[in-house]
Order: sequence, then structure tokens, then C-alpha cells
Amino acid sequence: MKLSRFVSACIMVLASASLSESEISQHFDRTGRLLPAERRLSPPQSQKMKKYSVPEGIELRPDVHYEFYPVFGKTFAEIVKSTEENSPLNAKTRRRQPSTYDWNLGWTYDFSFSLEPDEENEKVHCDFTISGLALAYNLTITLPALTDDSALNPMEKELWKNYITTLLERAHGRIKIIKDDTNDDIVRQFSEIAYLALSDKEAENAEKIIERFVRTETEKIGRDMVRQIQQKLEAYDSASAQDIETVPARTPARRRITR
Repeated sequence: MKLSRFVSACIMVLASASLSESEISQHFDRTGRLLPAERRLSPPQSQKMKKYSVPEGIELRPDVHYEFYPVFGKTFAEIVKSTEENSPLNAKTRRRQPSTYDWNLGWTYDFSFSLEPDEENEKVHCDFTISGLALAYNLTITLPALTDDSALNPMEKELWKNYITTLLERAHGRIKIIKDDTNDDIVRQFSEIAYLALSDKEAENAEKIIERFVRTETEKIGRDMVRQIQQKLEAYDSASAQDIETVPARTPARRRITR
């Protein structure tokens, strides 16, 4: 009777083999929480830069969405003061920051599986293949934008350019941690999701059980990856003796970031 039930279950799951491919999409906020579909952010739109967004010659990343808040002044010191007065407020520290960033992480992938009955041990062996993994990073950096630099002399323009360059070096250093340093690790962890053994009873609902298992495993990867990123970001920030907002306006020296 038990053998008959096992054989019957195997016939059912093998008959459904043509349905054994699915697509899954998951997105996580910067705390590692899985976002419901309606809360997921859209990928950044193509950047429409205004002529005064950043000083000429500064390169921006095409995979980052940049937002700007206006600052004013006829001298470099006045512009920095305007930055301090108009910059975004950090919700945790209640301090203003000249540059902020936000991010979330997500992916879409397909998975398929094959089933191999093991009559001797009354199990069904399930081998997985995850394919088409597409990583999605929603990255936003907020910067000050000088609305009019016509009153600045060449030296002050260079000071302002150095100030923005320093902000971007730190911001892009964070983006490197969030995105560039994590891609290979995510791909590696996904490749390790490869096998699950089902009992003969579980085999009757193989497709649902396998999809739930794959979703759970990749959700764990997302939570763990976000946690690791946050730890690296904290170390990155604490490694600097001075945060960028404490640099005096009269000496906006460019800080070299080791990447």
C-alpha cells in the first residue's frame, strides 16, 4: 500500500514536469525587509541634468539617480553656508548633511527543477536550476546644486568643484559597497541553491513546496546581504577621521578614497 502510494505520487509529479519553471521577483529595503509588490521602487529614470547640477568635468554614474537641492551665494563661503542651511536633515542624528543617499536591493530570476523518484528510499530527489538572475539596485544620491556661479571667480569655482567632488567620492564609495562589491557574492549564493529531497507525501505537492523553498532561501540571501552591506557602510563611515560635513569651508581639501 505504501509502495503503491509512492509510485502514484511519482507519476503525478513527473506528469507535472512541464509546469516546473517559474519566475520570482523579490526586493528588500535597506533594513532587509522584503517589500510588498506595491512598495517596490521603480528603477531610476534616465537622468535629465540641468546645467547647474554639478560643476563641469565631474562625472556621474549612469546607474544612480541624482537629486539636487538649490544653494545660493556669491562666494564659496556663502555657498557652503547655504548648503548647511538647506541640506537634508538626518532623521537619526537630527543633523543636516550636505549629501545623502538611499538604496534598495532586488532581483528577478527564473528557476526550474527536475524530479527523480528514489523508490528504494521512498524519496523524490529535486534538482534546481536558477537562471536569468537580474539584479536590481535602486540608488539615489542627493547633492547641493549651485543655481548660478557667474559671481564666482575661478579660484572659488575650483573650491566649489572640489567640495562637490569630495561629496561624490564618499557617496560613490558607498555605492561601490552596495552594488559593485556584492554582485559576485549574490550570484555565488544563488548557485548554491541546487537540491531538495521530498518525502513521497510531499511529492504530491512538489511544485508548491519547491517554489516556497526557493523563495525562502533567496529571501534569506537578501536579508543577509543587506545586513552585510550595512555593516560595511558603518565601517566605511567610521574609518574616516572627519565626516564630510565637518570640513571647514575655507579648506575643502579633496579626500582620497581607497577603493
